[in-house]
Amino acid sequence: MAKTRAEEIAERLQTGEDKQLDPRESILQNISKGTVIPVISSSFRIEQIFHELAEQGGPKAVEELITQWARFIKYPMSDRSNLARVAQYYFVDRNDDLSARTGIFSFLNKFLWTMADTEVKDPALAAGLRNGIEAMSFSDLVKTLDYPKFPDGTEDPLRLLARFPLRYFITTSQSDFVERALEAEGKTPRTQICFWSGEMANIRKEHRTITGKFNESITNPVVYHLYGLEDYPQTLVLSEDDYINFLISIAEDTNNLHPKIPLYLRKAVKGSQLVLIGFQPSDWDFRVLFRLMMKFRIDGFSPRGMLIQLEDRENQEAKEKAVEYLRQYFNKKSFDIEWNDSDSFIEELWNEWDALRQDRS
Repeated sequence: MAKTRAEEIAERLQTGEDKQLDPRESILQNISKGTVIPVISSSFRIEQIFHELAEQGGPKAVEELITQWARFIKYPMSDRSNLARVAQYYFVDRNDDLSARTGIFSFLNKFLWTMADTEVKDPALAAGLRNGIEAMSFSDLVKTLDYPKFPDGTEDPLRLLARFPLRYFITTSQSDFVERALEAEGKTPRTQICFWSGEMANIRKEHRTITGKFNESITNPVVYHLYGLEDYPQTLVLSEDDYINFLISIAEDTNNLHPKIPLYLRKAVKGSQLVLIGFQPSDWDFRVLFRLMMKFRIDGFSPRGMLIQLEDRENQEAKEKAVEYLRQYFNKKSFDIEWNDSDSFIEELWNEWDALRQDRS
């Protein structure tokens, strides 16, 4: 009788044939060791929440949302889907007032409510949301409206990701979607935030940077928000200036005992396999994140990472050149590329891990 894929992987793991493992099998091996860190983009959840905005062969939902925000704030240039540039204009136009830093979230709240208000059947709830939406966080509104909506029989990919026995999650999202997914899976996450612009007086106790001993575990994992959290507008990295100032702040950080990127996270990144989910290599959020992650990794010693990248199905010749360029570039950086959409990759990886786990029990 032919062996199942899970049996083949288990046999190779037991015999220590590491060199024969393909990138996907390497992830499964490192999950079993507890040395995988998912790095989740801000657009990952946004695409699921607003998936109906993405037209076949057209812009992604995130790009369409940014374009609509640009029109809403009367952005005068043509590159309306570039968040860093649109945010840059908005901050300058508003004299970089602190309230301007949450302008994109206020817009997302209004946009989502306008899209979903006919679905709210409870008049009291609808009235409460209509009157209180300005005071709600985007993640609270998403939860209240029960978004994202998935087809019957389809599991939430973020919930699947939260089920893996992992101790660290890094995200560039400024909402607490990862924490909510972990809590829904019966875990108690610890939210950590990069205070790159300086510590603040109003930080909640549970959000203060871990400097002492902390027994993170698969039931009590760390969720690290690299580009800030919407609760603290000063921490948000949104505009071009923000990204530049963020990099300068980290590069000039000379505090060896309590650096802005904490020691426990640097150590985890150095010794773990990073799986980058939902990013576009040309975007500011990815370019800055990738440069930062490479700073903490050691060539030849850190496990090879993986980037999940959706192929562009338009313009075949240009696509082939782009694919070859990305493959060569990331291979030199000790990263493999899996050409897949993020949701499918997570579902497939979970099914393989679940089968492997059951075979071992």
